[in-house]
This record gives sequence, C-alpha cells and structure tokens, in this order.
Amino acid sequence: MSRAKSNDALLQEALSRFNEEGAIKVLTTLDENGAPHSVCKGSLRWSGELIESWEILESSETNRNLTRAIWFDKPIAILLITPDKKTYQFSVKASRNIVSGKEFTRAYEAAQERYGGRAIAGVWRYEIVSVKDETPSTRIAEEQAARPYFVHLDQLAKKDNL
Repeated sequence: MSRAKSNDALLQEALSRFNEEGAIKVLTTLDENGAPHSVCKGSLRWSGELIESWEILESSETNRNLTRAIWFDKPIAILLITPDKKTYQFSVKASRNIVSGKEFTRAYEAAQERYGGRAIAGVWRYEIVSVKDETPSTRIAEEQAARPYFVHLDQLAKKDNL
C-alpha cells in the first residue's frame, strides 16, 4: 500500500482502474514446491463486488495451483499495470471456483463470444487481502524518504563532484 494513502483509498483507486482497456494483469500462484508461476490473465476483472477470472484449460498449471491454493489456503498475487504505468499488487485468496450453474453459464457464453467459441473450465473468484502501490516512482520516493543514505556510490560522487 502507499504509505501516503489509507488502505481504503488505495484499494478504491486500484479497483477503479482494474478494468481499464490496455491494463496488464498478471496472476501469480505457487506450485506444490512453493515455486511461483505467473501468467498474463486478460480475463481478470473487477465485477464491482469481487475479482474474478476465467480458466480456459482444466489441466493448466494455473488451475492446478489455484485448486491447491483454495484447498490449502495458499497465497496468490495479482499485479495490475495500468496504461499509464501505475502499478498495484493485490494479495488475494482463492475463494471459489464456479464450474456449473447460472453464473458459470453467463461466463461461459461471454467467454465463447470473446474467444471465438472457446470454452472455459471454470470461473475463479478471489478475496482481496491487501493492496500495495508498486509504481516505481512511488516506491523510489518512499525509499528516498525512508532511507536517504541508501545511495549508490556513483550517485554520491555526482552530488559531491568528487
């Protein structure tokens, strides 16, 4: 989270930008050994109430990792990069995988329209645990304020004209 903004303000800001055209969304899960597995997930979206994504392949590593995450309460991360390069990292938990019923049918039909007839295996839903502002300019400003003496030697030499 941005240290200058409250959690709620940052969360509302991040969610308001979640569905922007051109935003990049990366979903990171953990495999059985704890190794991270990241994929660009264009289907990730904020519904106004929760974050959800479509899983296309039943046997994908992401689907296996998400199943493991919901069973064993494993952490998941979502990185959102907006078109103007604002960067947010969400820590989330898998809360539900929908594989039948009206909600699945609506998603299935939307996915077929979006992907030219392709089916989906499920609709994953995520509970937001926290959000951080990871925009490089924000992080640099925070680090310079918190640790003004953590400067590479060549930068010190430039400042002092050594």
